[in-house]
Amino acid sequence: MEEKLSLAQAADIAEAAALAQRRELASKADFAAALNEVTGLARRTLRIFDPTVAEFGFNSPQREEQLNRFLRASRMNRLMIAVHDPQVITLSSPRLLRLLRQFSHAVAIHRTNDAIRNIEDALVIADDLHYIRKPHFERARGVVTLHQPVETREWLNRFNAIWEQSTPSVSATTIGL
Repeated sequence: MEEKLSLAQAADIAEAAALAQRRELASKADFAAALNEVTGLARRTLRIFDPTVAEFGFNSPQREEQLNRFLRASRMNRLMIAVHDPQVITLSSPRLLRLLRQFSHAVAIHRTNDAIRNIEDALVIADDLHYIRKPHFERARGVVTLHQPVETREWLNRFNAIWEQSTPSVSATTIGL
């Protein structure tokens, strides 16, 4: 059965094609700039996978403000973070933990299961349209792609597979004895 596009969907695809960009990342500064750009473009969902998220600046005032703006824009917005080891978040990212407490309905932080702990790339996906990918999380080289829903779908599928192989790990509340 052939699927027909609505006029709105066709217009969105045409607009995305006109705005499409792809740039290589060669340095940590390139990655930081791309992360700011992609996060700023997010309107509904922001999905992040990185083994440690050490390079994401989650404890900087600028990143906190950017994520705060994103999460305040709509109660439906979602921030999903998957990591191999949440220690960087729990020990070194009190600003991200504050956002988790403030927006507990919208922020989820998962730890990957042992079966996929060998994955070493990094992904940031905004609204199924834009993404950043680094083949290895510790290296600067990578790519940022904007306004390309078809190309982004491949990486969205990869993120979803990682998410399915992860479990909630950092919560908004602390339980103590």
